[in-house]
Order: sequence, then structure tokens, then C-alpha cells
Amino acid sequence: DVAAQNVAINLANQPLGGFEVEVKGEPVTVTSLPFNLSSWLGTSATASTQDITDLRLVDSTGKVIAGPVDIAATSPTVTFTDSITFPVGKSTYTLKGKIGTDFATNQTIAASTTASNWTATGQSTGNSITPTPSSAVTGNTMTVKAAVVTITNSASPAAQTVVAGAQNYTFANVQFDASASGEDI
Repeated sequence: DVAAQNVAINLANQPLGGFEVEVKGEPVTVTSLPFNLSSWLGTSATASTQDITDLRLVDSTGKVIAGPVDIAATSPTVTFTDSITFPVGKSTYTLKGKIGTDFATNQTIAASTTASNWTATGQSTGNSITPTPSSAVTGNTMTVKAAVVTITNSASPAAQTVVAGAQNYTFANVQFDASASGEDI
């Protein structure tokens, strides 16, 4: 439910993936929620560098429901151990974090989780619950992009003769294109 998009380097709260949870019957409390990241080290990093930090799980209103935690430099898995209560119904959640400067432009990241690996308990009954599916659910791929803006001169207005003393005359239009950027410019 979180679209593939460009994400910025060295900027907090970048979306790394998202998923929808559907709870039936009673609210469910999860006390262990692991995520795997397809890339967790930047291209110039070593296994001793934490390149994705400040990971948080947020609901559709932007409220932080778990975290922050940092991913270990030696493993693609990060586990939230906060008590997270998922209400009855469908809800969308986004995994967000800060991508370190060791990541290179066009490097990609995809977050996944396997619901059957969650530790979950029914909030009303206290019964242990095994969430489904038992296979990995992978979010859309995010593309790391450095901040960049391309500036070009517009073809409008065309070259022309200007009368001396003209006021409010448009001499040029300049176009700023940040569509290949990882963040607003």
C-alpha cells in the first residue's frame, strides 16, 4: 500500500515499505515483529557500519506505533519488540527510517516481513495467534536518490525585440526539475 518511490539519503522518516494488516474477531497485540531489508549496507560501507537507522513503524495517521530501532550492521533483519496492538479491521502501516550516506544513488531497498514469524496474542482472549501468511510479504522497492535539481531555460518566451522602457516584461522562464531527486529541493 506504499508506492514505490525515490527516497532521500541522510534524511529521517523515509518510507522503506508498507503493508496492510487485516484483523478479525478481536484486537491483536504483537510483541515481536521482524522485518528484513534487501539492502541494509550502502555501497561503500563495511559490516561494522549501521547504514539504516531510526526505523519506525507508523500508522496511516503518521503516529509512531513502534520504534525507533537501528538495524544491525551485520544483519538484514530488524525486530520491533514494542507491544503493538492492531485493531479489528484493515489498517495500513509504513516502515520508515534514515538512510545513511554510504548508500549510492539508484541503490534499492525493499522491506519484507513474514507474518507467521510475529509473536501475537488476542487482546480479549489472551490466546496465542499465528498470523498469516506463512510466506514473506514484500513492500514495493524504494530507490535511493541524492538531492538533485536540473535547471533549464524554457523555450517560452521566444527571442524577440523589446521596446525600451517596457515594464513587467518577461525576459525568460526558468524550469526547475527535481523529479530525479530523493527529496524536495
